Parts: sequence; structure tokens; C-alpha cells
Amino acid sequence: MDSPVFFGDVVAKAAAIVSNASLPAVLGSPLLIRDVYGLVSIALNVKRSEHQGTVSKLEAEAAKLGVYAASPSVVCVDDFFDAEQVFNDPSIIQLAVPGTELLVHILERQITGQDWLAGGGDGGATPTESVAQRLVFFGLKGGVGRSTALAVLAYQLARAGKQVLLIDLDLESPGLSGLLLPPERLADFGVVDWLVEDAVGQGPEVARRMVAASPLSENLRDEIRVAAAIGNGDRYYLDKLSRVYADVSVENRQQRFSQRVKRLVRTLEEQEKPDVVLIDSRAGIHDLAAVSIVELASTAFLFATDAAAGWQGYRLLFSHWQSRPSVARSVRERLKMVSALFPEADQSIRAKRFLERSYTLFADTLYDEVDAGGSHREDQDLFNFDVDDTSSPHYPLRIKWNARFQEFDPLQIPRGLFSDDEIRSAYGEFLDGAMQLLRGAQPNE
Repeated sequence: MDSPVFFGDVVAKAAAIVSNASLPAVLGSPLLIRDVYGLVSIALNVKRSEHQGTVSKLEAEAAKLGVYAASPSVVCVDDFFDAEQVFNDPSIIQLAVPGTELLVHILERQITGQDWLAGGGDGGATPTESVAQRLVFFGLKGGVGRSTALAVLAYQLARAGKQVLLIDLDLESPGLSGLLLPPERLADFGVVDWLVEDAVGQGPEVARRMVAASPLSENLRDEIRVAAAIGNGDRYYLDKLSRVYADVSVENRQQRFSQRVKRLVRTLEEQEKPDVVLIDSRAGIHDLAAVSIVELASTAFLFATDAAAGWQGYRLLFSHWQSRPSVARSVRERLKMVSALFPEADQSIRAKRFLERSYTLFADTLYDEVDAGGSHREDQDLFNFDVDDTSSPHYPLRIKWNARFQEFDPLQIPRGLFSDDEIRSAYGEFLDGAMQLLRGAQPNE
């Protein structure tokens, strides 16, 4: 009896099949298509009748995929309604098969998670095309001070003469409005309202009524404007939330959730004309986080504490990108680690351990390998850094734990309840690093 084939084995087996098949050059590179159940078919961009011998050979080999062999296991152009659309799908990526030197083209048919692979290739604006720099605040888990850091940075930016737009994309746990807008100051509509109303053609009406000024900037020259997740007095938030992730038809074309979110951000940027956009991403590995990091961010701040579970989660995510080189190259230069809730005790030891773990994570997954005895400085095309290089994505900006900032209310800052010295004692390194990144420089130690 043959050993069972499990999900984690399938792509490697399929890649080996197409690699060892000695296929005629006219077939080009076969495409693997993996459906929502994980079943894999081998797609050939030729007519079946013209290459029946090759098709039969591949079908026999595809039996090695066990229960994960799709039916039919080999498909050709005459098996599709629109073969050109399939073989030119912008979602096709090149996959580096883990544990091997094999590369294969794959089209994933997923229910969720597709946006971790997008890399800005679906026709929406890439981060460099944005009218403003976009800083995304992300963490694998809540409770690491992500939203508070965002609020503090927004205040410092407004003090420095920047018009700031905040967008709350943490729809499952909306908290940004509570930090920066009293209930009576909420706009009529929120992000969830736009996603619902846009599906029926009323997005423009909502966009004009979904941004409000925060009292945090009342005494400053420039405003902090907030697009909250929730609108004023909303009694139907959960009813709306259950409907927002669906793809919709826009001008007779299906538009994915990620494309809609990008369109919303562009709409708000054109409307508000901000200098800087700060985006509060949903925590965890969710499609909203994927859109925020992969397709929206000029810089994505990755918040972490020195806990094993957090490093394990980031390794899962980075390894996912690592096996998809084009996505990894698109994302890795825009990441910056943040050491959150940095403790008061044993700081030198804890700082060294966090740095080493962060460096190991990046070196194992997203940095290019350097030949033994070589120097990455000799080859400017290599993306690699020394462990102590403060300009690197792995070198963290630190936010120090301070009891004064527990249950912190940013709206008290203009009232003088938190001095500049207190703010800088906890957030100074992070604020300086963020400001330098915005100026196009790299943070110094």
C-alpha cells in the first residue's frame, strides 16, 4: 500500500513530476493550479490533441499525488472556457519549493490568504504611486501597544507641520476611533460602511462623510484626520462586518477585497490630501493585514515582544514569502521591526537577544545568501545586512515599557498630562526612527 500524501508534500511532488518529465520545449513551463481543497492539476498551454502522448505520461505520474491529484490531473487549453485568462492570470507566482532547488509556476485558488501573495500586481496603485507615504502598524497579536504608538506618532507628525490621515483597518477589533475620537466626534460613516455601500454603488457618498478631525490636533496648525472603522451611532456594525470581505462587481468586472481596500485608501488620499497616512492593520495573519503590508505600506512596522510564540508566527509568515521570491523581493525592503513593551530590567541582555532573534529570522528567510568569504558590499544587488546594521529591516526600533502609558489616553496629551520628556522616555527611539524613515533616511542608533 502506498504511503499517504499530505498537503505539505503535494507541491514538491508535482514540481518534481514536471521537472523530471523531459517535456518538449514547445510546452514551455507547465503551470500548477491548486484549488481551494489543495488538489493540484498540471496545466499545459497547448492543445491536448497535439500532445496526447505527453499528457498521458503526465497523467500517469500525477497518480503520485494521491488524494491531492485533481480530476483531471492534467489540463490543456481546450479544457478551459478562457485559457488565455488562466495562463495570464496576474495571481500566478513563481514558487521556490522548500527543501529543493526547484522553481515552479503556481496559481493558487484560495478562499482567504491570496492577498499575502499579491505584491501590487493586480492593477492597483503600488506604495510608490501613493500621493502620501503610508506607514502600516502591524502585530501578530494584540496588546503590544500598536495603536497607542500610532496615536503618539500622529501627534508628533502634526506638531511637525504634517497633515495626517489615520485609517483604521482593524475592522474586527476597532479601537483607533476610541483612542482619538470621542463618540460624539465620530463621522457619520466608517470603513465598514464604505465597503458595504460601495458594493451597491454608493461608495462616493460615504467617502465624503467618513473622516473626522481628532481633538488631539486641536491646538496644532495641521489636523489629524481619522477614518474610523465604525460610524457614529452604528447599531448594525456586526451585520455589515459579516458582508464586507466578499468580492464585488465593479464596471462588470469582479474586484477582489484587496483591490477594493486599495481603492478606498486612494479615494481618501485624493479627498484629504494628507502628507502622511498611518494605517492601523488588523493583528494576525488575516487578509486585511496582507493588504496593508503587501500592497499599501511604504513602511510596515512589525511590532513584537521577545516571546517565542511571536517569533514563531513571524517565521511562518516570512517563510511563506521566502518560497515566493517575487513577493519577498517586493515586501522585504519595506519592513521594520519594532521591539514593543521593551522591559525596564536587564535591558542590555534583552536588547541583544531580541536583535539576534530578529537577525536570524531575516537571515534565514528574506535576506540573500552571501558566499562564504564574500562581502555583500561587493555586490549591490544582494539584499543582506550585518547584524548590527541600524539601517536594516531587522534592527528594531524600541518602545520602552512605562507604567504611565498603561491604559493611555492620547487625548490627554494636549492637556499637559503627559510631558514631552515622558513621551520621549518611552517613544523617543521609535519616533526618531519613524521620522527619519519618512525623510528617506535610515534610523541611526
